[in-house]
Amino acid sequence: MRKIIINKNVELINCLMLLISFIAACALPFDVFLFSYAFLGPLHYLTELQWLKNKNFFLEKSDVGVFIFFAVLIAALLFLPFLNIYLFRADIFSGIILSIFFIFCSYLLFVLKNRTSKLLLGILILFVGLLYFFKPNLIILLGLFIPTLIHVYVFTTFFMISGYFKAPDSFGLINIMLLLSVPFVIYFLPVENLVFSGINAEKIFNSTGFKIINDQLVFFFGKNISKTNVVLKAQIFIAFAYTYHYLNWFAKTSVIGWAKSLELKKMIFVLGIWILSIALYLYNYQTGLTVLFVLSMIHVLAEFPLNALSVKTIFQKIISKK
Repeated sequence: MRKIIINKNVELINCLMLLISFIAACALPFDVFLFSYAFLGPLHYLTELQWLKNKNFFLEKSDVGVFIFFAVLIAALLFLPFLNIYLFRADIFSGIILSIFFIFCSYLLFVLKNRTSKLLLGILILFVGLLYFFKPNLIILLGLFIPTLIHVYVFTTFFMISGYFKAPDSFGLINIMLLLSVPFVIYFLPVENLVFSGINAEKIFNSTGFKIINDQLVFFFGKNISKTNVVLKAQIFIAFAYTYHYLNWFAKTSVIGWAKSLELKKMIFVLGIWILSIALYLYNYQTGLTVLFVLSMIHVLAEFPLNALSVKTIFQKIISKK
């Protein structure tokens, strides 16, 4: 009974975090993103990496060393085109990300034992392969979105659905439905009229590599909306997705149990790096973004096995019910 009460309280807090993220993103889409990425992001990376390490990254112990090596190597390779933001090559970046995507799919094929799940995943891989030849622009979008919006929104949704299947709760289901409805609310309602972000925040955002994410996301909103409004709608979604991704992690501390993995020495180390990262962002946002880029990408890659297990859980539950 006590565990059920704790879960409900956590889901209520999680719901509050979702609503706060959405309202804040509507009012200050550029400011909220910059704040969340600089202040909440590093603390999320550091605490989650410690937790994943204690869980052996949800891999067999014999695979952990190789996994860490390739995660660091790939993050370093992704850092090379990032060094010069203004000469950013989306096609090169996407090519590297797509390689990671196929590695992710290969891992899924390994951990999924159900034949139907493997068949569905095989169809997905074939579909992506066909897109590469017939719709290369869409492939570039996919490559850009995997470590960004797919990571913070799609995989967060999968994680929540997986958690709901393991421990069904009405509040948890409501949160999932709210999370899924946000893109539609942003698209169909004039939420951009609530925006009063400062010009300075938008200039800082445009000076970072994240502007390309906004530019590419505009493609999905259609041409029936004015250019200014569609840019704001895209940014509202980006700010919401990132902010809620971080707050969801901190809201579920008692459920996930990541705080237990932090001993005193580790906690001091994490807090020290976090404070240093904030200082870098306050000194110069681009400097902070550049210095912490590899850490952010390592955390994205380190989550892949967990993402795979979340997808596996969802497939198994859906198939078992059928």
